[in-house]
Amino acid sequence: MNWTEVQVTTTAEAEDAVVNIFYDAGAQGVAVESSNNLLVIKDDPTVNAVDESILNMDPEISVVRGYFSEEWGVDACIDKLLDGLRYLPETGLHHGECEMSIREMADEDWVNSWKEFFKPTRIGKRIVIKPSWEHFEKKPQDIVIEMDPGMAFGSGTHETTQLCVRALEQHLKEGDHVIDIGCGSGILSIVAKELGAKKVIAIDLDPVAVDVAKTNFAHNQMEGVISLRQGDLTEVLGPEDQADIVVANIMADTIITLSETVSDFLKPGGLFISSGIINESIGKVLIALEEKGYELISLESIGEWNVIVAGRK
Repeated sequence: MNWTEVQVTTTAEAEDAVVNIFYDAGAQGVAVESSNNLLVIKDDPTVNAVDESILNMDPEISVVRGYFSEEWGVDACIDKLLDGLRYLPETGLHHGECEMSIREMADEDWVNSWKEFFKPTRIGKRIVIKPSWEHFEKKPQDIVIEMDPGMAFGSGTHETTQLCVRALEQHLKEGDHVIDIGCGSGILSIVAKELGAKKVIAIDLDPVAVDVAKTNFAHNQMEGVISLRQGDLTEVLGPEDQADIVVANIMADTIITLSETVSDFLKPGGLFISSGIINESIGKVLIALEEKGYELISLESIGEWNVIVAGRK
């Protein structure tokens, strides 16, 4: 089988949006080159090697590569990709020129090109993400989570995921109840359970996300341990579902909307951990949280991305 590799050069700010456009266009795999991703892990002694050419890239630039199978009709997929890129200006994100290049690949080249970008990555003090094909020598305190990059969701190493993991490591206590809103791949739910949460509920509106999370739960012996629910939180949660921590790694506007209803499922004194917030949106999120009776506990950032930990008064 032959494959087509499409490369789009964009900005770090628009990286996630471009990745989603690739998947919406029918990409069977997406890889990202960004120095920001490597800066977090370059000094980690558990990482065997870091590509210096990527490390030396402009931190404002991200190179996104998508892989399309000839069986899926490459021309139609590329047309859909171009349509998605044309709508990028409407997101308000600075996306750069979005220069594109295309090349044909044989099946073996596709496998190697796709996998070479995914290595074991430490995303917290104790949490390590690794793909199934990679070996990792863990330390006694390490928690290793196996997660392969897949349809519609990445490998769990994005800055916002790392920020949420750090917040969970800092604030989650043994026996806590946790709700993960917009769970996506399910990575934060798995982390919460591994850190000692007694009960974890993972929620997503997207049926694809629910399927991906279910697969990842099974790979990490969490199937049936984490409660996975599809739908709006007001529909799938009841008054008995009271959490010590609610975590939401989504987007600023959605977090603002959630701030109106999250308190219904958060114990007094509980924590709302929210990420997916770029620098320009911090102010409006903090105002919304304060208006809904939340107190700022901490604010941390990696590059343009931020995590807010707020306590319910």
